[in-house]
Amino acid sequence: MQITIRGHHLSITPAIEQAIRSKFAEMTKHLDQVNSMQVKLTKDHQIDKRSKKGSSNHIAEAIIRLPGTELFAQACADDMYSSIKKLSEKLKRQLDKHRKMQLVYTPLVA
Repeated sequence: MQITIRGHHLSITPAIEQAIRSKFAEMTKHLDQVNSMQVKLTKDHQIDKRSKKGSSNHIAEAIIRLPGTELFAQACADDMYSSIKKLSEKLKRQLDKHRKMQLVYTPLVA
């Protein structure tokens, strides 16, 4: 599986890259049909006028390409590592749902 990681207004450090690769490697180890995966990390620089701080300004998005379908998820948090964790949880739920749908619709060969 090929994982492409991009940063927008953010430099991708080796620690962030390792966190992404470890989260998604364990999530997709039981699903061998994943073609590719794109992860986009963004830091939004908007500041809340009342608190003078940015709230939930670390955004993580991912697209997983499977044969015949694509899965997309987005997560926001105050910290990049927590947004990556939220993103992996959302994608894990989608992959589980996709896996169950495949089991239901797989024709039985006698």
